[in-house]
Amino acid sequence: MKLALGLTTSMPLRQGIELAELAEAQGYTRIFVGEDALSREIFTYLAAIAVKTELPLASGILSPYLRSLVLIASATAGMQMLTGNKFALGIGVGGIPEVRKLTGREPKNAVEVLRETAEVVRRIFRGERITFRGRRACLRNYRLRATVEVPEILFGVRGRRLLALAGEVSDGVIFSGPDEYLKQAAGIVKTAAEKAGRSFARLHRVVWKGFVLGDMKMARRIVATIIASSPKDVLRVMELEHVAKDIREAFLRGDYPLAAKLVPEEALREFCFCGTPEEILDSMEELRRYGFEEFVVGPPFGNSPAEVVRTFG
Repeated sequence: MKLALGLTTSMPLRQGIELAELAEAQGYTRIFVGEDALSREIFTYLAAIAVKTELPLASGILSPYLRSLVLIASATAGMQMLTGNKFALGIGVGGIPEVRKLTGREPKNAVEVLRETAEVVRRIFRGERITFRGRRACLRNYRLRATVEVPEILFGVRGRRLLALAGEVSDGVIFSGPDEYLKQAAGIVKTAAEKAGRSFARLHRVVWKGFVLGDMKMARRIVATIIASSPKDVLRVMELEHVAKDIREAFLRGDYPLAAKLVPEEALREFCFCGTPEEILDSMEELRRYGFEEFVVGPPFGNSPAEVVRTFG
């Protein structure tokens, strides 16, 4: 079982660096940084960590709806230089409300956009001179002026069509959602990979969901937020459509205690690694038996992020 550290750009950068250095000392295998698009910029955050640690790094995730493909490629090349070719590019649609707020439009044609992002990024890193016009990308006689390896490309997706696409074109998947849905999602990826003549066993299978050590009140608040923003396919697996509607209404009224209270007991550990260290590791071990191989620790961690990192190191 591999344990990776999870950070987001909403965390103060100094704290992120301290946790990254601690994770390296404690034997973690990788550091994932998720982008809060309304907070700090992800490549700046990643670069600061890269100069402080030697662990492999990954974006988990960034959205091609918020950057041009050339900017993604050039920034990724910079990360490959900083990390000695140990950077994985994690991409996905991103938070729909954030994309809508920052671009003024809905993120449409997700399958086509993620497919072209993965395929064109690989062509760029193979050193090709590219002329291309797609859903989001428009390049004319472009060539990357850097010599680095083609990065591993991970998809952070949840919808069935995007999971199938991940099996077809990605190097791995960052899975999220309740455990029952994770198992179904892995099956969708596996079927698509085999149909495309690819080996599912060679795809990296990462689980990143809510993580709270000890503080079950915090865990309820986190899971309420996750349920409120989960797509219908995910909610349907646990018959939580009506619960999600009530939680959203509580959030709209500003009644956060009620939103947390509405979270069913059986949903807590489905959506979140929470409880004692032994309970969390047992949950990870059960998922490992279903073929998942890498588990992200944090955030929000619990009352003491540093202590959580040490506990699981």
